[in-house]
Amino acid sequence: MEAGNIIRHLVNKGMVPSQKGRGRRGYRNVPRTRTLIYQKIRGFNDCQLIRHLKANPKVRRSLGLTGVPDRSRLSVWKNLYSDLVITAFNKLSSIIQMIIPTDMLVADSTPLVDEEDPDAKVGFNSRGAFKGFKTHLSVNHLGLPLKAILTTGNKHDSPFLPELLVSGKLALADAGYDSEANRKACREKGAKPVIAKNRRNTKKRRWTPKILKKKRYIVEQFNSIIKNSMDKCWQKVRGIIRKTSVVFASLSAILLTAIDSIINNKTSLREFSRFRI
Repeated sequence: MEAGNIIRHLVNKGMVPSQKGRGRRGYRNVPRTRTLIYQKIRGFNDCQLIRHLKANPKVRRSLGLTGVPDRSRLSVWKNLYSDLVITAFNKLSSIIQMIIPTDMLVADSTPLVDEEDPDAKVGFNSRGAFKGFKTHLSVNHLGLPLKAILTTGNKHDSPFLPELLVSGKLALADAGYDSEANRKACREKGAKPVIAKNRRNTKKRRWTPKILKKKRYIVEQFNSIIKNSMDKCWQKVRGIIRKTSVVFASLSAILLTAIDSIINNKTSLREFSRFRI
């Protein structure tokens, strides 16, 4: 199935809230959201997307567009409609969770370096200091994203774990999430917490559970996948709101291709690259 048809079938009026109010509405919410996700699923920058839409009227129709948006309009969409893209991602995540029960969840964060963005903040990770933003996310045992949050780089990981949880059997996280509040949040979701001990909390040697050592690669691998899928395009927009649109459109694109793979009985659940130029 072509990328435009996948988006048309799955990103629909039941997923994206309808636009309210009177008067001329221009492009509606569903086509806007579809277009932002389609751009990421195909790996286009703004100019490539515009040329592609001009040359492919069938794609425009499948996305629900009545014309071809210009660069300024695309920029406005990224700034004003990040909430719609987040809504689409959360709905797609709920579909994945219904199809594939979450036996195991692995949480982590990854830096998005951007020293030029005025919203960027200095943070720290295992490699040292960086200036930019963080994507906090959780993936299931197949490496598919279930929850995500974008923050500035100076935000600590630990407070965001409760927002990354879904119902499941195990919740894995490294020492950056070590707290009794996070363990309680895991249990409230019905998941057994498997969180590494942080020596700053216990004043003892850092301890990492064996299963976390074996399975941590799943989320680290996905961090690499999402960065590759975005191809540093987060550096081409300014402001955390626009970056949120870019990140969640990319996450939605990966889930859309995963759902398409499941429907077509394909073995790989991460085939977003097959739509790329």
